[in-house]
Amino acid sequence: MMLIKNTHKKHSLALVVASMMLTPWALAADVNVSGFLSVGGGMVDDETSVSYDGYSEEDLTFDRNLLGLQVTGQVSEKISATAQLIARSEKDYEVTAEWAYLTWQATDNGKVRAGRLRTPLYMYSDYLDVGYSYPWISAPNEVYYLPFNNVDGIDYYVTAALGSFDTSFQAYFGSFDSDFAFEDGTEGFASLRNQMGVAATFGKDWWNFRAAYHQADLTVDIFSTDLAMLVAGLQASPFASKVTDITIDEDKATFGQIGLNIDTGMFVAAAEHVEFEVKDTLLAKNIRDYVMVGVRLGDFLFHVTGSKADDEIVEGLAAGIPSSPQTDPLINGLNAAAAARDVDREVISFGTRWDVASGTALKFQFDDVDDAKGEQKVYSVALQAVF
Repeated sequence: MMLIKNTHKKHSLALVVASMMLTPWALAADVNVSGFLSVGGGMVDDETSVSYDGYSEEDLTFDRNLLGLQVTGQVSEKISATAQLIARSEKDYEVTAEWAYLTWQATDNGKVRAGRLRTPLYMYSDYLDVGYSYPWISAPNEVYYLPFNNVDGIDYYVTAALGSFDTSFQAYFGSFDSDFAFEDGTEGFASLRNQMGVAATFGKDWWNFRAAYHQADLTVDIFSTDLAMLVAGLQASPFASKVTDITIDEDKATFGQIGLNIDTGMFVAAAEHVEFEVKDTLLAKNIRDYVMVGVRLGDFLFHVTGSKADDEIVEGLAAGIPSSPQTDPLINGLNAAAAARDVDREVISFGTRWDVASGTALKFQFDDVDDAKGEQKVYSVALQAVF
């Protein structure tokens, strides 16, 4: 499933990332290395309430650390190789290859890439791990939540000028397998096949509009004892056909996105709306969005973000099953399985970014979380850099 580029934005957030590639270490005549780092942590106001963005303790913990290195080597005049390696504290600093691909510069404005790529789901997907590149400590959790951030496959990316407007277009095809966790903590394994999508941007000077659409055949194994017992109970009942209504086995998943980015130098704003759906399964239709506005004053950026998850719970999973002492456990189990996948949450975030030195930013953020399951206040801080 699932790049923005505007070469005329003097103060564009995207160009912040590009700047980290302008002064890389030259390891050899045709090999360059650049890097990015984030050291941060946070705490919640009430650890008896809901956790948010991985935080659940009232004590301040610095356990949201990340180190990334990107290596680019020129193989020939038109072919280069790129690898991005990342170590995260939450994964015991195990090094993983987020990117590993070859690029063929087919034309002056077009290129073909093959290997492990970043899936262009969102406006900030291409530099999602480079926290220095955007205002927040991490991108809004309500929208940037899908665990399928990469794809093994091939894509074509082209830029062009249409009159005075800058445009880009990307199309890709591939597959991906990944462990993941739902937002309620339930773990699983996902397999995406026939994964394909397109993303396009259109902008000028201080604004950029983006839209994308993606689809894949999705299979998910959910590691849940309750769900396994429910499936076993249905299979042993006269309602075994209901199993296909809750399992995710090569079902078509779709993801749509639209976004707008504004940066006038002093005034910044961003907004995204996404919808993710896997029909005829227990997964709720995800409808997510955020709006951010901010003001840059010297080395400081002050911003506020409102984000929302308004999922549509699957109704009628238990339709056709008559209520009785024998079937009520199945009915309750089906309703509970659907409810567990539903997220209903609103978050107001206030943040400050201080560019303390070239390539280094200190960020503070406060999130006021209003979740259907409870309320929470989260305080977080991070020091982020590119080099």
